[in-house]
Amino acid sequence: EIAVPVAARRCATTMFRALSDVGYRVGTFNLPVTYPPEPLSGFQVAGLSAPCFGPAAAWPQGAYELLTETGEDFELLLEHPPADANQRAALRRRAELVTLGTHVLLRAFQCDVCMVNFQVTDWAQHNALAAEMRPAQPESLALDGVVAETYRHVDEQVGAILEEWASPQTYIMVVSDHGGAVVDRVVNLEKVFLDSGLLAYKPVNAADKERVERERAVASRVLRVWRAYKRFMPTFARLLRPVAERLRPGLSSYQERLTVDWSRTRAAPWGVYGQIRLNVAGRDPEGVVSPEEVPRLKREIESLLMSITDPFTGRPVYRGVLDVSEIYSGPHATEGPDLVALACEDRYLTVCGRMFGTRMTALIDAWDQVVIEVEPSCDFHSYLGIFFMAGASVQEGCFLREHWLRDFAPTALYLLGEAVPSDMDGQPIVEAVCAETRKQRPVQYADPWPEPIRRREVDYSEEEKALLQDRLRGLGYL
Repeated sequence: EIAVPVAARRCATTMFRALSDVGYRVGTFNLPVTYPPEPLSGFQVAGLSAPCFGPAAAWPQGAYELLTETGEDFELLLEHPPADANQRAALRRRAELVTLGTHVLLRAFQCDVCMVNFQVTDWAQHNALAAEMRPAQPESLALDGVVAETYRHVDEQVGAILEEWASPQTYIMVVSDHGGAVVDRVVNLEKVFLDSGLLAYKPVNAADKERVERERAVASRVLRVWRAYKRFMPTFARLLRPVAERLRPGLSSYQERLTVDWSRTRAAPWGVYGQIRLNVAGRDPEGVVSPEEVPRLKREIESLLMSITDPFTGRPVYRGVLDVSEIYSGPHATEGPDLVALACEDRYLTVCGRMFGTRMTALIDAWDQVVIEVEPSCDFHSYLGIFFMAGASVQEGCFLREHWLRDFAPTALYLLGEAVPSDMDGQPIVEAVCAETRKQRPVQYADPWPEPIRRREVDYSEEEKALLQDRLRGLGYL
């Protein structure tokens, strides 16, 4: 079963919770994964992961009542607008609702810290980025398109909020948790790991072995024919695409009867951004790799990944492979990947077995290629996001070196004059602050924040689960 991300599953204390607990008046509006809302010192109105806009999505209930009294449909903030002729107006309306809701809540609840989310920039990129930008060429973005227009409108809305609520002492931070990219290449790590013996499949039922192998062989032959059509008769292939789309579910149906054979699997692709998970004995339920073998196996996989080239350009696909110790720390680090391969360009998307059944990669294990062209190209998330900040002690015009998303919370705490918990992965971006402030206010560290109080899981109805999963699937999360 696919788990819907909800606040009760967070394993660490959030910044808004910690600041509220030490006396700051904190309000959040439309933030993802804040359902059910927490009793903060100010207010919390949940965003993505709330099944609907209702009393259960707001703390205190008075916040919900204030928003409903406007007569506006705040349910729209949870609904991804379709990519149709009306999408510009729909995206604009949703951005304006965020501003309206922020004004209404801040007039009723005094806040020292306020966090607001404009989901519409993400929606605009999912709707239109692939049509308005060429792969690996961000400078090609159409400045009169849906994406650029949405960003300009959000900029206006942020300005409207600041005009009413910011003072000379206010610090402003704008951050995105990811960027947008246009993907036209799939890296078939499934095949790479199968061919190298790192990964193995088996039928769910042993009696289906011959049938699965037979159907997989048929799928491989069909794909070779389809590849030839695309190469030598592209016009004919485009005409046949609707037929191919109808045939795809039947050709890939054998995958429903396949599962990973963990007794013969040493490592497997573990996500869409080059993540690799080793099957380690003593850590994983069916682990076969001894801890002593792990360093050697990591080197073997790194060499394998760095040898992959793009046949369309002749250039390497990956620019490096990071070890988990270079990325993650803390008690949950072992629950993620052991290696992460960094692509040279954000046009590449890695596929793995958990993606079986998707439109783009339904037959990944049957392809005879490692790098596959995606037609038509599609939107996806990229590593590079947005970050900028302003305020009394912030250096105007300072261009920051590369930073990580994990640096956002320590920087906010530093600007507030608070100590940074010693277990935070990130560091305050002190080079953005003027030298006098850095001298007067050196970074202070303190003990880690208390563990979050585990809250009761949300009991979604089956209808609500289906609705939320459809929303997440539409955004590329499932």
